[in-house]
Amino acid sequence: MKRNIQSIGNTMLSIISSTVVVLPFMIFLKWGSSHTVVAVLPFVIFYTFRTTGIFFIRGIRTKINSYILLKLAIYCGLLGSLFGLVGVSFLKLELVSGLFLGLSAAWLPMANNTINYYKFENHLTDSKNMGITVLSLTFLGIVLLLPNNYSFVLFFVIYGLMYSLALSSLINIKNYEVQVHDLEDYSYRYLILFLFLFALVFLLRSSRLLLSTLQFDYFVYGTFLLVLCMLILSMFSYHRPQRRVPSDLSYLTILNGALGNYLFLFSSLYAAGYYGHNQLFARFYLPYVLGIVIAPIIGGLVGKRSKKISLIGMTVGLILVLITPFFASGVLILSTFKSVFNGWLTEIYRHQDELPKDKRIWVKYTIQSMGSIAHQFVLMIIGSLLVMGNQSSVKTFFVMTSQKIPTVESRTLMTNWNGIATGILLIGLIVYGLGSAIKINVK
Repeated sequence: MKRNIQSIGNTMLSIISSTVVVLPFMIFLKWGSSHTVVAVLPFVIFYTFRTTGIFFIRGIRTKINSYILLKLAIYCGLLGSLFGLVGVSFLKLELVSGLFLGLSAAWLPMANNTINYYKFENHLTDSKNMGITVLSLTFLGIVLLLPNNYSFVLFFVIYGLMYSLALSSLINIKNYEVQVHDLEDYSYRYLILFLFLFALVFLLRSSRLLLSTLQFDYFVYGTFLLVLCMLILSMFSYHRPQRRVPSDLSYLTILNGALGNYLFLFSSLYAAGYYGHNQLFARFYLPYVLGIVIAPIIGGLVGKRSKKISLIGMTVGLILVLITPFFASGVLILSTFKSVFNGWLTEIYRHQDELPKDKRIWVKYTIQSMGSIAHQFVLMIIGSLLVMGNQSSVKTFFVMTSQKIPTVESRTLMTNWNGIATGILLIGLIVYGLGSAIKINVK
């Protein structure tokens, strides 16, 4: 009985690790659909902490290993679910729920991956419980489609139960030990970066949901200031762990972060803006999650060719996303091979001996978070410029990306925006492919 509970706990932890980014995102976005401050802030807080939490944990003055971080992430998720459930009746507590679930989303996948690779490789992936995984994901998907009050209550109850069961998995890894040389010192640079990025992401997300052009202006000015400061600091900083990562691996990690932002954030915006919010489940959520579920199977089949096959698969997926009738198919293919590619990257970081052992995957998440944040900043600025180029205001841009029923204007914007967004990533993939081909020819 005890062994069965632990097995189910491992499965729950695996499901949470795969979905804690997307599912709370969608439930808080649904919560904020009224565009009031009280409704919007939980989503903004969740998304901001989820995006920048990696910089916070690496910037505070403490040496913490992945086991402790995993335990913290599970307890944060449990608290977030409890506050979310109570917040259905006491609205202001939903903000606290967003904070705790945001921290859990930032830390749990990273800590879970580290422990899987270095202490109990693959012990959290149980093929016998694949049925539970599929059933859980299907049920959670159905919950998202229910009327708001039922949807919120059931989601937080189910997610809280999953976090509770995931606690049992900690019994298997309580002896996880890390030597001092396998850790790293904190860095105030990360804390400063966290504060900057937190403010900018907060301004960006809240400006769109609250339809505030003033906050968006602050975001634009702040972005340019941050870029200038980072360019200056990069000239004088040579001892960060990222400096010990090969340049081609850093490039792929940044690209991985940008692809993740495109797949998760931009594709959901496109689906809602072009097809309407009522099509979001069928055209985005379902293919996105299905891709995550089947990715391990595809990864096992391609084996050592994971890198090459996943790069080709992601290129095909991006091209299909450009072709409107095949959007959902493109999301499925892109989600699948993006997950395969992410697994390959994690494996590569595992063998980066120049990095502290317990922090190798932390470094990966840090670099890809930078890629993800930079990509969303660029995309939102491009989107606003497209609208202003048609003599419309930034507020019109926010309305077009938030309305429930698509219009001719919103579809035109989404089509043009999609062409640029997808083109940037295709160029990024092509540049890497050409660079690799040139290196091979030189050798």
